[in-house]
Amino acid sequence: MNAPQALRSRRRLVVMVGILAISILLAQLYKDRVMALVGGHPELTRITPPPCDLNRTACPLPIITPILSEAPWSFAITPRPIPVSAPLLFTLTPPQQILSTNQVRAAWVELTGDSMDMGLIRVPLVPEADGRWSGQGSIPICVTGKMRWRARLYLQLVNTTVEADWLFDAPVDPVHRAN
Repeated sequence: MNAPQALRSRRRLVVMVGILAISILLAQLYKDRVMALVGGHPELTRITPPPCDLNRTACPLPIITPILSEAPWSFAITPRPIPVSAPLLFTLTPPQQILSTNQVRAAWVELTGDSMDMGLIRVPLVPEADGRWSGQGSIPICVTGKMRWRARLYLQLVNTTVEADWLFDAPVDPVHRAN
């Protein structure tokens, strides 16, 4: 092999090693984004919260890990009882201490008619200075009067997206308001 061919071979080798090094560096920097593209969305964890009436109170949402646990979160819709065609405040309140794996990256509520298709109403929740997450929305009036609604809460955590849902009626009858 003559000198110019040997020099070209070395240059090619240096360029190839450089490209490999840059590829490894970029893969490390963007591995989360690449894995999201390859693996899809984070795992979905469905939680069945204890029975609770959102028309009367805030409802607990226990998020439990296999090794450690924390106090339940709290989800509320106000005012109570839940009216139709009026501004609603959706509030997610965390416990005093939150496990590092349960840090919320995003949160939203999807409202759907459970007994009739009323479309999808998505309410994004934004973090507040005191640690709570809140958002505003409303539900439309149903032509048949009282209707059963489903509030499905999503919490995007570090390793999973938590889903929990509650059923509620709106508007409620006068007997329910008095209790």
